[in-house]
Amino acid sequence: MFKNENLIKLQEKLKKDGIKAYLILLSDPHDNEYVANFYMGERLYFCPFSGDTGDLLVTQDSAYLFTDGRFFVQAEKELKGTKINLMKIGEKGVLPMNEFIKNNNLYPLGVNASIISENLYESFLKKGEKILNKDYSYMIENKEALSDAKVFKLSADLVSLTYQEKIEKILEEVERKGAKANLITTLDDIAWILNLRGLDIPCNPVFYSYLYLSKDYGNHLFINKNKIDFVLEGIEIHEYEKIFEFIQNHDNVPTLIDKSRINARLFSLLKRPINAKNPSYLMKCIKGEKEIENTKKIQVLDGVAMVKFGYFLKNNLDKNLSEFEYSEELEKFRRENKLLFELSFPTITAVGKNAAEMHYSPTNKVNSLVTKNDTQLLVDSGGQYFGGTTDTTRTYALNPNINEEFKHDYTLTLKSLIALTTSIFIEHSCGITLDIKAREIMWKEGLDYKCGTGHGVGYILNVHEGPNGFRYRHVPERDDAAELVPGMITTVEPGVYKENKYGIRIENNLLCVKAFETAMGNFFKFETITYVPIDTKPIDLCLMSDEEISWLNLYHETCYEKLSPFFIDNKELLEYLKDVTKEVKR
Repeated sequence: MFKNENLIKLQEKLKKDGIKAYLILLSDPHDNEYVANFYMGERLYFCPFSGDTGDLLVTQDSAYLFTDGRFFVQAEKELKGTKINLMKIGEKGVLPMNEFIKNNNLYPLGVNASIISENLYESFLKKGEKILNKDYSYMIENKEALSDAKVFKLSADLVSLTYQEKIEKILEEVERKGAKANLITTLDDIAWILNLRGLDIPCNPVFYSYLYLSKDYGNHLFINKNKIDFVLEGIEIHEYEKIFEFIQNHDNVPTLIDKSRINARLFSLLKRPINAKNPSYLMKCIKGEKEIENTKKIQVLDGVAMVKFGYFLKNNLDKNLSEFEYSEELEKFRRENKLLFELSFPTITAVGKNAAEMHYSPTNKVNSLVTKNDTQLLVDSGGQYFGGTTDTTRTYALNPNINEEFKHDYTLTLKSLIALTTSIFIEHSCGITLDIKAREIMWKEGLDYKCGTGHGVGYILNVHEGPNGFRYRHVPERDDAAELVPGMITTVEPGVYKENKYGIRIENNLLCVKAFETAMGNFFKFETITYVPIDTKPIDLCLMSDEEISWLNLYHETCYEKLSPFFIDNKELLEYLKDVTKEVKR
């Protein structure tokens, strides 16, 4: 837990060691977006910011937290009373961290080479200056241990290809790129390739490991052997830390690696690296027939839980329950289905102005009460099911006297979602091509949301998955500007966030499918695979076109068709579902 003296002690240590600055990345040796508490502990010890994105740069006499627009409001609140400066990435006058370090000549720079990716490491290099491999995490008191949970297999009905078939396809691509081996360090890729899942990182069903694939040198998995109690035919299993010795013994093998994801320590051992995206990276995001079929089924089950939640919210507003209590109720509804084994991220239930913090998440100790006098409750949540991963946001109007500003902004959000959802686009288009469909509606009003419009979603894997996404500009570290092709699942989640007022977001999952083919080329479209009613109370129908109203009514007709069979024996829930999916008219 953070204390000001923790930071002071670190700065004193930097002075003693002659280190001008020390970089604490919220990362792990595999560059996973979300990390185990074991790796998150260092930043939390030296900085009170609790968001899941943000890197801390500590100098001998100051400190700087670099984070993006999703966390500006939260970071300002949590850094209050400290001497840590908030660096708002992307804002005018704020230098990227690597340029900030170079411009201020913060060398020697200390960084843990096992944590930083090779590309990021190289971006900090400055001629004549030193970067030193330093790790001050030993200063942390009561450091949490890594999980020892067992790895588990996915059953054959959940996957389109066996792990042997996937490895064969990967090695074909490796050969085409002139390599003799593929070193895979990304945890979701390893889990996908092997059709295995784990519980090492909360909400991310992955396990800490490395995977080395080669026709000539064999296939090797590096993992804590206590975590795996079955045989993987054709794969030799080694202890996790043996990866460094193994690579040293195979350092001269032309090895395909992704410099943006491999850590600098491991990269430094390779004499003949071939830099390219891992073949599994693109293969993983294009879901097969079984993956698509299963995902649609669990989206229905997830919709059932959300309907139960909406009904619970409507009938419990007079009780003034807390945001945290509502998040617990939603989790209970999800866990009624035995296919769910974990949430896909900590549930966001944010009332009123709390929702202006895009990734606000209540806890048992820090939360607000939800009352019928509040403007709205934003609920962003999802589940990890044996069958897929979900991510859905709905904003519920609470106060019967809905003010015009909120209605206007809510309607703009819905219009943005519909605009992008109904796109028809030619082959080779990417998320940057389409983002304008959603964002222009906001821009015309002088509004913007400081994040992408959507991200790829994994299959029983990380809820954020590249390389597909919707964003108006290329952001290298997000890596979500790939071509959109059939089989990709991407969220669409525009919103309006007004500090000290409210936050609005509506989010669905879109499956890219074929639309038609003409002499001009192949054209694609989206199929909405989220089946959760959208609150119609705050919609200003005067701002909606006939086509938009028709889309909304057809969407709700689909929701009723998919969800109603689950409520046949519960008349109250069925009547509620009928009410929230009924046709809207001017």
